[in-house]
Amino acid sequence: MEKELIEKIRKGDEEVFGELFRTWYSDLCLFANQYVGSADLSRDVVQEVFIRIWDNRENFNINSSVKAYLYKAVKNQAISQLRKTKPSTDISEALNTKSDLYEMEEILSYRDEPLTNQIWKEVRELPERKRTIFTLYRKHGLSYKEIAEVMGITRKTVENQMGRALLFLRERLQKVYLSD
Repeated sequence: MEKELIEKIRKGDEEVFGELFRTWYSDLCLFANQYVGSADLSRDVVQEVFIRIWDNRENFNINSSVKAYLYKAVKNQAISQLRKTKPSTDISEALNTKSDLYEMEEILSYRDEPLTNQIWKEVRELPERKRTIFTLYRKHGLSYKEIAEVMGITRKTVENQMGRALLFLRERLQKVYLSD
């Protein structure tokens, strides 16, 4: 199915391209916002990715899933945008920016709102790499393989980082809820 989608876009099918855009735009904006820390800038980043895809549609070819490709493209564009707009700011500092959209977004499917809020409060305390992996998996639904492709790391590293993130969250939540 993804090969058909890619082929239709390569042939200039605006309807299929529009559907791709509508399907992924919001999630990609939330993801970009984790890097750039601005809703407006994150929209610009995502739109730039889609503009480049359309402008270069004849050569549009993906060796991974469409989802992984889009997330990786947005990550790269966000970093590029940070370099252009904040040349004097340390990139790693900018990547740690907390976003209002990210904080407000209910990510897990827990029905216990206070617990959900506490979980995401603790997620914000994770180191950048673990936080990004956890968010890509839990919020954006990427597989470990897709996360590895997006971040340029091995699947095993994703598994290890996810396991450590879950252990950290479990320990922190036990302290919060068992200390009462």
